[in-house]
Amino acid sequence: MKKLFPILFVLALIPVFVAATTAQDNKAALINATKFLETKPFDKTAKDLRSAAMQYVIETDDVSVTLCSDVLKGVTEKKNKYGSELMAQYAFGMASFKLSNPEQKDDEAAAQLAGLESMLRAYEAMVTEKSNAKYKGVDELIAKRDKSELAAFVEESGCTKSSN
Repeated sequence: MKKLFPILFVLALIPVFVAATTAQDNKAALINATKFLETKPFDKTAKDLRSAAMQYVIETDDVSVTLCSDVLKGVTEKKNKYGSELMAQYAFGMASFKLSNPEQKDDEAAAQLAGLESMLRAYEAMVTEKSNAKYKGVDELIAKRDKSELAAFVEESGCTKSSN
């Protein structure tokens, strides 16, 4: 039953993106999907869930995110087998932060940090499940997080203005 619950949970979320009638339902679905993908990035439904979540982030007027290339340098290199999944998680983390904290929706530094932290949680879950998911550029971000240097890294990268 423990293995069945995550599958049922994700299956229940997918139609919410497709058939939800209110913006609040879509917001909740994205937040739930973000949390799920942080812990189960290789679940058999993850690809479809990721696709539905990305479609929502791209198409909605409820929230907008800025993907900062300086922050993602060590993540999106071609050698990183899961770079696209991690970049998506970064976007979902930022969107979820802004939707969960509407009073901070214009705090780009906090959103960037939340996106990175979400991505790093997903990465750690990936590495736990598949050791070949390890990637030096992401490990460097983990080291910054573990030394409480991630917020400063975001600030220094120049990604804290909404115009980036």
